[in-house]
Order: sequence, then structure tokens, then C-alpha cells
Amino acid sequence: MPRRERVRQATVEEIKAVARAQMAAEGTAAVTLRAIAREMGMTAPALYRYFGSRDDLVTALVTDAYNALADAMEAAVEAVPPGRHGDRVRAAFGAFRAWGLGQPTEFALIFGSPIPGYVAPEATRPAGLRYTDLLGRLLADAHADGALDPARIDLRVPPALARQVEAFQRRRGGPALPAPVLAFGLGAWARVHGLVTLEVFGHLAPAVGDGTALFEQELEVIVRQSGLPD
Repeated sequence: MPRRERVRQATVEEIKAVARAQMAAEGTAAVTLRAIAREMGMTAPALYRYFGSRDDLVTALVTDAYNALADAMEAAVEAVPPGRHGDRVRAAFGAFRAWGLGQPTEFALIFGSPIPGYVAPEATRPAGLRYTDLLGRLLADAHADGALDPARIDLRVPPALARQVEAFQRRRGGPALPAPVLAFGLGAWARVHGLVTLEVFGHLAPAVGDGTALFEQELEVIVRQSGLPD
């Protein structure tokens, strides 16, 4: 990479680091290019050479956060040998929680209250789908191996939900999975997502303090409900 481009990339990363620090201190809606420029000793017009607007900067931060989450989950899953489907599910959801607790500002940016006036563009979609696509692949792999048998899933799927998950599958494409498998996957994702959100935003601590034991219990319930062999 030419020196000029290296300097530019380093400045971009510094801008994003200052923006994350502002969000951590004042909330995700607090970031402004003018405040970042002051912090970095730059003029606001100089900063606009790197990001044309606040929304452009937020989009870069959102994309980075989704990619970092997916990277962490993928690395955790890859550390588990193929065929150990229950452990791969545990690894994926455990990494989701660990990343959220370790990166609460980024977690709030992508899963917390929307930033007033900001609408995420289509450009963030590929990064945003990576972690959910990973979960879908875990289900598809387990089903293809015969480890995730719809008949063993402890779940009664209402007809309305069956229609919804089948329509979702048609929109997304990919391997065709039975409605009980899809419904189980969506339910597991919602339960883990909700529990981790409560923990990251401090709503769980007043009830149980450290949320590790409760999370591990719910994870085991999910694996048992799936019928996946240990």
C-alpha cells in the first residue's frame, strides 16, 4: 500500500476510534463530525475529506460492528470439529454473548435504540446478515447430517408461524429446511438475543448479578429442545 494510502487509512481508523469513544461516553446518538474534528485537532472541512457526513461515518461503524461480531462467532464455530453440532451451536451463541459483553458500545450501536435521523443503507446489509447466515448454516449442516431431525425437536409450530418461516425461507433462498427446524432456529436466536441484550444493557444484573449461569442454562435448554446429540 502506498504511504499516502496508509496515512489515509490510519486517519480513518483514528476517526472511527474517536467516534466509538464518544458513543461510549455519551451514547450512540452523540457522535458528530465537528466534535471528532476538535478531538483530533483537525478542522471540520478536513474531516469531511474522509467521511462526507455523519451518516457515512455511522454506516462505517455499523458495518465494522457487524463484521466483528460475525468474525468472533465464525472463529468460535471453526474451533469446534465438524459433526459436533450441539457444541457448534453452543460456541456460536457463546461468542455472541462474549462479543456483546466485551463490546457494549458496538452492541448498542447495532442492536440498541435507533440513532435519530439515521437510516442504515443497503450497504450495511451484507455485514448485518453474516452472523444470522452463520446460524442458518449450522442448522442446515446439522439437518443434512441427520443430527437435527424435525421429529425430535421439542416444539409445536403453530400454522401461522409455519407459513411465516416458509415465506422467510423463500425470500432468503438457501437449503430447504422443514418448518420445525426454521421455527426452532428463529426461537433460539430470539431467546439468546433477548437474554444477551438484557445483560449488556444492565437489566439482568439486579435479578441475578452475573448472568453466566442463567445463560448457560438457557443454552442447554435450547440444545436439548433441538434434539441434537451431545
